[in-house]
Amino acid sequence: MNLKRLVLAAFAACVTLFVGEMMFIAVMGSRIMASRQAAGFPEFVPQPLWSIVELLLTGTFIAWLYAAIRTRFGAGPMTAVRAGIAAWTGVVLLSTVHMVNENVGFPVPLLLTIAAVILPVFIASAIVGGWVYRE
Repeated sequence: MNLKRLVLAAFAACVTLFVGEMMFIAVMGSRIMASRQAAGFPEFVPQPLWSIVELLLTGTFIAWLYAAIRTRFGAGPMTAVRAGIAAWTGVVLLSTVHMVNENVGFPVPLLLTIAAVILPVFIASAIVGGWVYRE
């Protein structure tokens, strides 16, 4: 594994995640805030440091996963799509299932919509990270 290229790929994936999440907030933000208010949750207070840490960890995981499965599936966009879907499954889908199971107060259709809308962001991040990564 080429560590230097992995770091560059992780950075590229993080930038793509950031752009995708900003688009996600523009599209879904008002629905999520309305659901928070309807569920009686406290007012949302942004935590930029934790958001950056989460973004860096997720982008690095996506890039690392692509680099790890590249030897088995070969380099290219289809391997990146696999890595993006696998990362989405581990990060988003499992937490969505957990939130549905725990009945956290959000409507189930909203949780499933959030999970579905964020899937292309994970795939795009994996494709961009995979495009940057080289052995």
